[in-house]
Amino acid sequence: MSKGLVVDSTRPTTFKKRYLVENQKLFRVSKLDERPISEELENNLIDKLEGLAPSTDCIVISDFVYGVITEKIIKRVKEISIKYSIPLIGDIQCSSQVGSLLKFNQFSLLCPNEKEARIAMQDNNSGIEKISRNIIEGLKIDGLIMKLGANGFISYDCFDKNNTIRQAFPALTANPLDVAGAGDSLIAVMANGLACHHKIMKTSALACCMASISVSNMGNIPIKSEELRKFLNAIL
Repeated sequence: MSKGLVVDSTRPTTFKKRYLVENQKLFRVSKLDERPISEELENNLIDKLEGLAPSTDCIVISDFVYGVITEKIIKRVKEISIKYSIPLIGDIQCSSQVGSLLKFNQFSLLCPNEKEARIAMQDNNSGIEKISRNIIEGLKIDGLIMKLGANGFISYDCFDKNNTIRQAFPALTANPLDVAGAGDSLIAVMANGLACHHKIMKTSALACCMASISVSNMGNIPIKSEELRKFLNAIL
């Protein structure tokens, strides 16, 4: 068992199963519990985070809006991030649930898709550039990855508040086999890059390649570093 694992014996392990025919998803069955975690469990989780912080290079909060990421946890994680100078990445899942990016203010990097960004800004009409700028300025974040599905993503490097750098990264796979896990792969690369103090744009280029590998495989499966090196050698 992982030394950082916190177990809630009162709820089932989240279960999701997709039903496909010839690689086309028909529907998904999910079994989960969305109620907020107890105060005791909340405190246990914070204690674990504080204990792991001194040996941590990056913190990723991936919020599926299942009751785990409470305001108290976010507040304490931000304090830990500042105390130990640890990059802090936030991601939220708003496919079948309703959550908001607004809880992730003053993070190092946020990675929403367009739908999640528009829900947070309550804006369905403005262009994606205005939405992105409003998120950056409103939440006072250092970086943003705006995921655009089949159109790839746009990276914003705002670490220099006087000079925001913007770069679009197109999807490298024209006919994806399965998009499940693409966002997870992207965040994994970004987390490694920030942990090593690499620039956002350089890391985004690697993340673009990793996402391309992910959507070329069926299922959300881990991608080995050798696969990424092979992909890079093929396109360079």
